[in-house]
Amino acid sequence: MDLNWLWVVPVLGVLIVVHEMGHFFTAIWLGIKVEEFGIGFPPRIFAIRRKGIDYSLNWLPIGGFVKIVGENGDSDDPHSFGKAPAWKRIIVLAAGSFMNLVLALALFTAMAIAGTREIVSTQAPSIGIGQITTGAPAEVGQMQIGDKIVRIADQPVNNDDDIRRLSEQNGGKPTIFTVLRDGKEIPLTITPNAASPFLGVYLYPWYAPAKVDLSTSNSAAQAGLQDGAIILSVNGEPVSNNISAEYAIGQVTGQLTLGVERNGVPSTVTLDKSGTSFGFNVFRPIRTVYYSPSEALGRALNNTWTVVASIPTGIAQAIAGKADGPGVTSIVGITQLTGEVAQEEGFNGLMNLTALLGISLFMINLLPLPALDGGRLLFILIELLRGGRKIAPEKEGMVHFAGMVILLALMAIITFFDVSRLFEGGHILP
Repeated sequence: MDLNWLWVVPVLGVLIVVHEMGHFFTAIWLGIKVEEFGIGFPPRIFAIRRKGIDYSLNWLPIGGFVKIVGENGDSDDPHSFGKAPAWKRIIVLAAGSFMNLVLALALFTAMAIAGTREIVSTQAPSIGIGQITTGAPAEVGQMQIGDKIVRIADQPVNNDDDIRRLSEQNGGKPTIFTVLRDGKEIPLTITPNAASPFLGVYLYPWYAPAKVDLSTSNSAAQAGLQDGAIILSVNGEPVSNNISAEYAIGQVTGQLTLGVERNGVPSTVTLDKSGTSFGFNVFRPIRTVYYSPSEALGRALNNTWTVVASIPTGIAQAIAGKADGPGVTSIVGITQLTGEVAQEEGFNGLMNLTALLGISLFMINLLPLPALDGGRLLFILIELLRGGRKIAPEKEGMVHFAGMVILLALMAIITFFDVSRLFEGGHILP
C-alpha cells in the first residue's frame, strides 16, 4: 500500500505552523495579548502555561493555531487586538503570509546550497517544447510537444533565452518558427503574444535519441529493460527524442510496450505501472551543482519572484478554464500531489513543493476576500479611509462568515472533482 500521501501532514504542518508563528511573534512584539499557541488542532493532549500564554499540543496533527485576545473586536482589554492601532493590526495580519514567503526563500536557498540537480547543457544543448497551453499561440500555430525550435524569423535559436527574446521582438506579428519534427524542418506561422507568456509553452532540454535510465529503479530491469537502451517506440508509436518519449509514456494508463534498441539489437519490453511509474525514467543528462550562500540566495530570490509573478496568470487561466492540470485543488488534491511528488522526486521534491505552496499561501491569503487575512486587512484600510471609524464588529463578522460559507462551498465543489479524479485513476503530475 502506497503511504507517500502521508507526507502531506508534515508539509502542510510546517506551512501552517510557520504562518501562525508570524502572527504570534509579531503580536507579542507589539504588545498584543495572546491566549494560546497550539501545535495541531483540538482536542488538546496537554498544555504548558508560560507568562500567561498556553502552549498546547493537540491531537489533530495538521498545522497549528494562535488565539489572540480580541481578534474579532469582542474584547475591552486595552492590550487586545481590536484596541491596537491600525498599523499594529496590519503588521500582525500580514506577518503570517510574510513568514510563508520567508520559508520559501529559506527552502530554495537551502536546496541550492545542499546541491541542485541540473541539466548538463553540453549534453542537451537544444530546447524543445514540453507542454503547450490550450488556446495559446503555439497551439494555434500547430506546434507540437517534442518540437525543437531551430529558427525564429530566420534567426538561429541556441537556448531558451533566444526563444524568449525573439518571441518578444515579434510579439503581435505573424512569424515563421522553424521546428525540427521527426528529423524534418517544418516552418510554422505563429503570432506570439505581445506580452509574456509569448507562446504559451513550457521549454525543456531536448536531445535525441531518447534513452532508458535505470539509475533510480531496478523493477524495469527485472522485466528485461536495459540501461541506456534507445527508445524507438511507445505502444507502437515512433518517438524521436526525449520529450516526445516522456510525453507518450505519460499518456499510457495500462500496459506499456517499449520498442528499444541496445548495441544495434532491437527488442520489445512490456511493463506494468506501479503507482505513477513504470520503473524507469527517460534519461536526462543531470549533475549536482552546489552554490555558495550568496549565490544560493540570489537564485532563491529569482525563483521566488518567478513563482510570484506567475500566480496571477495562473489564477486567470484557472478561472477561464485554460489552466494546465487541475488549476485549483482542495486538500484532497494537495494530498494526492504530495504523494506523487514524494514517490517521483523524493525529499528534494517535497522541499520544493513546500516552498511553492508557501508562495501560493502568501499570495492567496492576502487577497482581499472575506475570511482571509487579506479580507481583514481590507476592513482596516476602510477604517483608515473613514478617518479611524471602525465598521461594527458584528457587521464585519457577518461578512467574514458569509465569505467563509462561500469558500467552503467552493472547496466542496473542488473536492468533488478531486475525489472523482482519484476514483478515475487520474494523476496531477504530468
